[in-house]
Amino acid sequence: MIEGDRNLPHENGLDELFKRYEYQKKELKARLHEFTLVRQEDYFYELCFCMCTPQSKARHALVVVDKLKSMQFQTHPRDVSDVLGSREHYIRFHNQKSNNLQAMQGSWEQINHILQDRTTVFEKRDLLAATIRGIGMKEASHFLRNIGIFGVAILDRHILKHLKQLDITEDYPQSLTRGVYLDIEEKWSIFCTKVGIPLEEMDLLFWSMETGEILK
Repeated sequence: MIEGDRNLPHENGLDELFKRYEYQKKELKARLHEFTLVRQEDYFYELCFCMCTPQSKARHALVVVDKLKSMQFQTHPRDVSDVLGSREHYIRFHNQKSNNLQAMQGSWEQINHILQDRTTVFEKRDLLAATIRGIGMKEASHFLRNIGIFGVAILDRHILKHLKQLDITEDYPQSLTRGVYLDIEEKWSIFCTKVGIPLEEMDLLFWSMETGEILK
């Protein structure tokens, strides 16, 4: 444990974290670099992916996005509840998410303006969450990370579990209000600085520990 710092977790937890990080560090950095190479013309479908993933499998969301691309959903929006509701790649709340995707398509010009405007990543997240129906701070953070705009936390339930295990947070939050989200994000950011692992890399590391792979 880092001497003199009582805000860090128990030594065994840190040792395991460091071991896993050193083993996967190159892979983590390479994946994050790939996010920075996403083309602007692909941003729309990255957002579709992030809107489909809550409470659904990421692999299913990837299949859905491929189907949306093949039907040119960005320029030809329609009800895609049948696509999201397929048994082979089921997306939970498929009817609601289909409506949200269509609404997002209609707001894409405004969303794209937010992305291109010279604002901080925190301002972009707030504006995206306020503009896009059906997403909050977590999904907005996820989208920004996936297009290479770093600096905000993606507080998924799996991430929150690891933060609690490392004593970064005391309790698993019953609800993620804006204030709670920002408080946990700040604590995690401080922890990352103390241990020398960038927040985005630790996020992917936690996910690889959950799923055995580094996806997005």
